[in-house]
Amino acid sequence: MHINLVLIPFVIILGLVLSGNDDDKNRRLYIVLCSIVMLFIAAMRNPEWMTLTYHIDTQMYKEEFENVMNLSWSDLFRSIHQRYVLKVGDYDIGYVALQKVISLITHSFTMFSLIADLLFFVPFGVILYRYCTNIRQIIFAYVFFIALVQVFLFGGARQIFAIGFDMMALLAMADRKTWRAIIFLLLGISIHFSSFLFLAPLLMIRFETNPRVLKLLHLVCFLMFPVVLLFPNELIVFMGEAVGMEKYANYGTGEIQGGATTFITLIELLSLFCFIAINRTKLEKNDNIRLLYVMTPFMTILAPLIHSNGSMIRISLYYHIFLSLLVPYAIDCMFGKESRRIVYAITIGALAFLALQGGGTRYYFFWQV
Repeated sequence: MHINLVLIPFVIILGLVLSGNDDDKNRRLYIVLCSIVMLFIAAMRNPEWMTLTYHIDTQMYKEEFENVMNLSWSDLFRSIHQRYVLKVGDYDIGYVALQKVISLITHSFTMFSLIADLLFFVPFGVILYRYCTNIRQIIFAYVFFIALVQVFLFGGARQIFAIGFDMMALLAMADRKTWRAIIFLLLGISIHFSSFLFLAPLLMIRFETNPRVLKLLHLVCFLMFPVVLLFPNELIVFMGEAVGMEKYANYGTGEIQGGATTFITLIELLSLFCFIAINRTKLEKNDNIRLLYVMTPFMTILAPLIHSNGSMIRISLYYHIFLSLLVPYAIDCMFGKESRRIVYAITIGALAFLALQGGGTRYYFFWQV
């Protein structure tokens, strides 16, 4: 079955039904229902299908989980000591610990996925509830998620769990609970070291959200876009070596694969739209927009890295996922109430078309061959 042919109509129709009474209760109900459905679909997918179709290591994650079940706690602590004290090994031990803890509850990889995926869906749902003011914005956010993020969740990639902790860190930092934000960030880094990238926006949220600075930084990143597109490998190597991670630097030593023009163009156009629509006055008046706008410079300059290597989409994912909230804000800033419905319909329709290209994402449940 093509799962997006089911998911997208469900998200849109349910949103339209509940938007008849667009209050806090219905927004909360809409987020809960959509989260339950997407959580179920993400957890119940067939790992072998995911690996064969999208070349994501889902089957490897399944086999690793089964191996970790038999890992003793002494071996686990020894691995932690080797990784973080002796600096031996190149894996992120937090993910092993997560698997071990959940394996105490269940020996099923499907149930592991169901529990672990909550690390993403709960903070994502909280962010949608906190920062979206109406159901129309949430409909856009979910369609954006289906079009550009969902496949990573299907893959069971540990980066998604790291992003969940990053979202918790963002919520904590927004509430000025700095130490809690640091703990969540460190947990994310322990699961996927690339989560270290989220330190930059957290520092800005804590120390520098001056609208003038944000707009200037965003503009500078746009001006740097051609340079990144021409020299992506050099930037990847620099970033990897800067944090002392040779395995990440090695991504920039191969031949440039090229392609991904649609993705790069989409991200840059949406970023440009946010730059134009959300002016300094809007940033000064709205703390929520200002906090989310911190992500725009980073997604603008890092999205072109995918031109070098398709796996580099994981770098900008830490930031461009927040376009799901920023674009609705930009639409509301740019257009009057009478024209917003038309603009939302066009943008949601365009994203739905993107998600349904080629019939959508082929999907098999874990019990299907």
